[in-house]
Amino acid sequence: MKALLRYMFLPLLIVILIFIATCLISSSQMPGLPEGFPWDKLVHFGMFFVLSAVSLFDYYRLCKGNPPTLRWIFWGFIIPVFYGGVIELLQKYFFASRSAEWADWIADILGSLVATVIVIIFLNRRRYSEKNISL
Repeated sequence: MKALLRYMFLPLLIVILIFIATCLISSSQMPGLPEGFPWDKLVHFGMFFVLSAVSLFDYYRLCKGNPPTLRWIFWGFIIPVFYGGVIELLQKYFFASRSAEWADWIADILGSLVATVIVIIFLNRRRYSEKNISL
């Protein structure tokens, strides 16, 4: 139980920060950024990239470097994507100061997807290089 709390604390903290940023802070309180680029989509992408990457690495460490693949993808990709959809629904139906957009959820999905692919590639290369160390 102690290990579970240890490895789930950081993802939970990130989830809380994302919730606060996307639901409780009104769009009028956001700093102005230069026009012409969808900055909010980049922020959505980045937040869910970090959430998925941290979740994947922490679950990997929790399972001592050998996570069950489907569970690993579930906790590192599916749960963040579901969480992003729930946030958009909450913004639409419960938080009047915020608006929901399909494009925000798509940016969340892409952030989680890219993080998942990068983490898998990184860990596979790391595992391959550890196996091929010559003495």
